[in-house]
Amino acid sequence: MWDTLALTYEGSLEVKRNKLSLLARKYELFEMEESESIQTMFGRFQTIIVNEICFLGRSYDNFDHIDKLLRSLPRK
Repeated sequence: MWDTLALTYEGSLEVKRNKLSLLARKYELFEMEESESIQTMFGRFQTIIVNEICFLGRSYDNFDHIDKLLRSLPRK
């Protein structure tokens, strides 16, 4: 029964790999949107990208997150 639930809500190994690949790409391309506040950007970064990536078993250290967030800010 547990296997059926896991497969239903998490997907097969191939689906997990594809989700992780897509999220890793989103992480790489993440940027602050034009009319977005820093708080909103950080919330989007934290909730959508980091939490989902961690849920699928991949992790980045805090240095990577800080580096990514700083590089995501506009130059202005």
